[in-house]
Amino acid sequence: MKNMNADIETNPTAFKESFLAEAPSAKIDNEYGVVLHVILFYVWRGCSLSQIAGITGKCDPKASLIAQSAYEAVLGALQLTRVGYHADAATLLRALMERIAIVGYLGENKHLIPRYFKGELSPYKEALNWAKKKSLPNWMILYSVLSGVVHSNLVGTAGHINNRTEIGNAFRIATKKYPDGSNMIEELLGLSIYSLLALDPLALRLIQNDNVKAFTNDTDMPHNVGDKNAKEFVVFLQKIINRYGKNSK
Repeated sequence: MKNMNADIETNPTAFKESFLAEAPSAKIDNEYGVVLHVILFYVWRGCSLSQIAGITGKCDPKASLIAQSAYEAVLGALQLTRVGYHADAATLLRALMERIAIVGYLGENKHLIPRYFKGELSPYKEALNWAKKKSLPNWMILYSVLSGVVHSNLVGTAGHINNRTEIGNAFRIATKKYPDGSNMIEELLGLSIYSLLALDPLALRLIQNDNVKAFTNDTDMPHNVGDKNAKEFVVFLQKIINRYGKNSK
């Protein structure tokens, strides 16, 4: 990711290509390239807008750095998903959910930002309590599942993902249960989309940007990522929604 910073404000294509070049992953890039493309565009947009807000003085530079770091945290989980380290990706996704909760909490308590930025404040518990009341639907369910994977004392994180433990079975949807053949890559991409869906409006609020619409509510998505890519992304997203909607009754 060393080449991304130079291109972060002006070139989403270079941002995407430099990210993908860090580690080859033919399978996921070929089968889910459109999903990666859409996610990376909105991560780039968030990083770019955060930088601009801090540089131009539109918001507190500390707030812009907090927002940008949260967007960048999506990249770690996404890269681990690409290279096949699925248990590690799950671990980072849990940490990302905590970070997003902190972004939301600090957005409503901006007077705490200087203390947080100096390392004098760790609002972990307060942020999670905030998330319980104000986060997206199913936030705490997903957080609890990921916590079970991360904090296993039985066989460890990798064992829960790769073996048929109770937590592993709950987290990795069995192929035979769903005709469309869910797999771990789809589950992790779905969680990455969910995380970005949760983060984007909170981070935009933190950097005081009300000029763009948040991810998935962005009517300019076809223009931003291409009409064909936008349609294919919506199809993938609808498949995930239908799967869980059908099997949550």
